[in-house]
Amino acid sequence: MLTRHASVPATVDRRILQTYLGDHLTGAAGGRARARKMSEWYADREIGPALADFARELDEEHRHLGELIDALDLRRGLPLQALARVGELLGRAKTNGRVLTGSPMTPLLELELLRAAVNAKQGLWEVLVEYSDELGLDAADYVRLAAQAERQQSMLERLHAEVRPEALRPG
Repeated sequence: MLTRHASVPATVDRRILQTYLGDHLTGAAGGRARARKMSEWYADREIGPALADFARELDEEHRHLGELIDALDLRRGLPLQALARVGELLGRAKTNGRVLTGSPMTPLLELELLRAAVNAKQGLWEVLVEYSDELGLDAADYVRLAAQAERQQSMLERLHAEVRPEALRPG
């Protein structure tokens, strides 16, 4: 997807860019792990296929962001990515008020977290559109990714609407 020669010019603060992209890569690591698990957990429900497609898109986006960081000769911040993964695993271990059974609230809350993550990711792609010329990037790639995030947001809103009616019901 990186179709032009990418580099960080003097007009862009290299450390700030590295931190910004690294933070997004860290967040993406946790988000894609959560999306993969959700696609497994809810595979037999109506929301399963959409979550599986979403998880595949997140894998592709994460790979692209890593390649961008490499192309710009920036560090990835691997300890933070490991920490994000641990945080995602701990988030799954939280109590949901039930010891042996799942809560109908769980998919609702997880979809809300994913919606927030996609909103942040869309902002990343929009920033990269803004800086694409300076960084030697093809703006069309990031326009496409921002539009994909918008479609993902719509899909997550639709899934949220599907699970909402039963999410807070007893039993």
